[in-house]
This record gives sequence, structure tokens and C-alpha cells, in this order.
Amino acid sequence: MLYKVTFAITFFLISLLSIKLSTVKSASGFSVADRSLDYTGVSWVIIGTLVGGISTIGTVQTAYTHGISAWIFTLGSGVSCLLLGLFFAKGLREAGVVTVSEYLGRAFGNRFRSYCSIVNSVGMFIHIIGQFLASIAILQAVFHFSAGWAVLLTSIFIGVFVINGGIAGAGLIGKIKFFLLYIIMLVSAGVALYRGGGLENILSCLPPGADMLSLRHYGLQAASVHMASMVVGVLSTQIYLQAIFSAGDVKEARNGAFLSAAVIPPLGLLGIVIGLYLRANFSEISGGTAQALPFFLYHSFPPLIAAFFSAGILLVVLGTGAGLLLGVTTNIYNDFIDRKTKEHHLLKPLSLLRALTLFILFCAAMLVFTGLDSAILKWSYMSMGLRGSAVFVGLVILVFFKKLSRSRWVVCLLYLIPVVYVLMNINLVGES
Repeated sequence: MLYKVTFAITFFLISLLSIKLSTVKSASGFSVADRSLDYTGVSWVIIGTLVGGISTIGTVQTAYTHGISAWIFTLGSGVSCLLLGLFFAKGLREAGVVTVSEYLGRAFGNRFRSYCSIVNSVGMFIHIIGQFLASIAILQAVFHFSAGWAVLLTSIFIGVFVINGGIAGAGLIGKIKFFLLYIIMLVSAGVALYRGGGLENILSCLPPGADMLSLRHYGLQAASVHMASMVVGVLSTQIYLQAIFSAGDVKEARNGAFLSAAVIPPLGLLGIVIGLYLRANFSEISGGTAQALPFFLYHSFPPLIAAFFSAGILLVVLGTGAGLLLGVTTNIYNDFIDRKTKEHHLLKPLSLLRALTLFILFCAAMLVFTGLDSAILKWSYMSMGLRGSAVFVGLVILVFFKKLSRSRWVVCLLYLIPVVYVLMNINLVGES
């Protein structure tokens, strides 16, 4: 009971702080923070959305089942942010757009803008499901809620974060998440190393033949595809690029991407240490492998600390879900509703954005029931690849080979790539 009460109070207080400090008063403030973010603000938005249930719960889960291949997500995230700062931030920030599909549409036409926006939004929508799965894992581990109650509470929390703060709120949550998450993961990895007798001893206690230190168990081909999906997907995702659009200038945009590249990958290594410790000492985890990190926190710390850490992890997960939801909302509003019906809004722009947010969140909550047994990381890789298939090639052409943008064959190729990707990966999530 002490654990549950502490968890609830901690999460409520942290959430109240983030809500109280983040308010938005206009559609521009909701979407791009009036283009006023400094480099830390840009980084907080990226970290607040990119580092979530996948980087924590999903990484520990995959480290428990497949070892070091769990680093693919956070390593790929870091590489993507580095490339974003080196090659893409300048052109994107100077374009003065709100969505990446708007940026591509200027070169490839309004039809492609709409097509790209739909595919990108579907990709982010899938990633929201991954955050629901991670949140459900925590709520069920702590309170033993049914799936229905866990989904309902997750929906409420995510909705409040987005509707109240917009992208500025996502940045504030990202800042809180960053410091909280590093404390949680550093302390947890330290405890895992101490309890396991050091890394060398943990490795020696892994099950024989598990092959946790290579990619062979995971699959070299799968690892390569997932790494490529991560790099391409991050560079193609509306909400991460929205952070660049929101920067005060090009310098702030670049430095924000570089800061993100430096701090995200180490989190994955810390998660791997925890996952390997669990695999070496627990042949099974109650509730399934998605419960690996909540299981570790509950059994490794006194109730007060375990509850505080678990509440922090839940905030991390919900913050990522909120950022992704914001990205989908921004895409649909700017690329469809606002562009085509500027003079016919029944609601004020900010009210319409908030209503659209709630509708998308409801759809995600309904769809999540179809994938409750899926591995969290698989949803994310599928999502990243889908986003990348719609955006990445066009983005590269505009940055490095702008003359090719006039070719009708290139435009045809851009339409075809997402179709090919879906056909090649249609069974990805369902595979065990």
C-alpha cells in the first residue's frame, strides 16, 4: 500500500508541476512555440518525445530477451540527431514551415504534401501505441489494473499534457524527464552492477548459449533493418523536426540536435546493464518481459524509492506519447484542415487543435487493444520505417540534390517507396 500511495502522490505532483508551468494561448504557440526556443529548448522537445517507453521499458525488455541488440534504438536515435544537426537543421529552420510535409510539398507539389502527411501521421500514430503498451506495463505492475483501466488512465494523462502545453509543454516535460530519467537509470544500473557482482560476473551468469553479446540471436538482417529504420525514421518524423522549426534561429536548432545526440545513447547502455542483470538472475519475469523494468524497480529498491522511480518512468512514457500525439495533430491540422478551410472554422484555431487532439487520442486508445501482446520495440521500428519511407528520400533530395526535385520520375519514386515498405513489412509486428 505504501508503494502505491507514494507512486500516486509522486506522479500527481510531477504532473501538476509540468501542467502548471506550461500553458499555451495561440495556435502558433501550440505548434511551434512562436519560433522562440533556444538550443536547450529544442533538445528538451526532442528528448521529451524520442526518449520514452521504448528507450527505457522497451530497451530493458529487449536486453533481457536479446542482449546488446537493445542498444539499436537509442544508438540510432543519437546518430539521427547528429545527422540532423550536421546536414538538415539549416535548411529546415530557414524554410519557415510548420510541418515537414509542407516543406516537401513546396518542391514536389500539394498532392505529395497530403500523401506524405498521411503516411507520416500513420507512422507516429503507430508509435503512440508503443507508449500505450509501456504505460500499461507500469500501471498493471503497480496497481494491477485491467487493460481497460490502464488504457483509460493513459489516455487521460497524455491528453492533459498535450492540450495544456502544446510543443512548449512537450519541451518542459522533456526537461523534467531528462534529469529524472538519468537519475533513475544511473542509480538502477549501479544497483544492478552491485547486486550482480560487477559486469563480468553478470555476463558469466547468463544462460549458456543465449548469445547475448552478439546480434546473431536477434538477427543481423533484422538489426541492420531496425538501425536503418531508426536513423531514417527520426530524420523523417514531424515532432522531432517540429523542434527544429520552433528554434529561434539556425544555430539554436543545430546545437539542440547536437545536445540530443550526446545524451540519448548512454541511456540505452544503462538499460542493457539492467536487462542483462535480470536475465542472469531471473529465468522468468512475472507478467511477461514487458514488465522487466517495473519488476526490477519493485524488487531492487525500498518501496518509497521504487515508487518514485516507477512514477518517473511513467512520466517519461506519457511525455513521449504526448509529443507524438502533438506531431500527428500538427500534421492533420496544418496539412489538411487549416490549409483547405481557413475561412470556415466553426471553432477558434486553438480550440480546433485541442478537439482534434482528443479525437486522435481516442482512436489510438481503441487501436491499442489490437496489439497488447506485441513487443514494444517492434511497434516502434515499424513506425520509424514507415515515417522514413514517406519523408527521408525527399528530404535528402532537397538538401543534397535539389535539381532532381524537378524530375517526374523522382516524384513517382517518392509515392512508391511507402507502398513497397508496407508490403515488405506487413507482418513485422505480428512475428515473434
